[in-house]
Amino acid sequence: MRSRRIASLIIPVSLVTALAAGVVPAQAAAKPAVTRNSPCSKGSTGNLQVQREDNGMLSIDFGVDMVTHTPSVNWTYRVMDNRSVVMKGTTSTIADGSFSVTRAIAPLTGTNHIVATARNTTTGETCRIRIVG
Repeated sequence: MRSRRIASLIIPVSLVTALAAGVVPAQAAAKPAVTRNSPCSKGSTGNLQVQREDNGMLSIDFGVDMVTHTPSVNWTYRVMDNRSVVMKGTTSTIADGSFSVTRAIAPLTGTNHIVATARNTTTGETCRIRIVG
């Protein structure tokens, strides 16, 4: 009798604790990220990662790792979703010769065609990566 009473208290407390800690069923978790690496025109490597977040937004991370690992090199970049520009600008590589830009966007209706391009303003090297999903 006493063990039933304890069990009737422990189960609800465990459930409340799990919910308060943010435990969610596996099917409610975000989809795994889609990542593509691609060689650039002069040997550097471009990287594009797209992931749908729990809030429905698309997280886009685009970057380049220069083959020469040179810091302070300027690159222009542009990321498009279904031919609409979602981020663009100029950035510089950090000490290891890479740069990365990240943005969360509201996904457009239908299939998202993400295309990211970058151009080294000194050498003219270009990178282009595409993810459809």
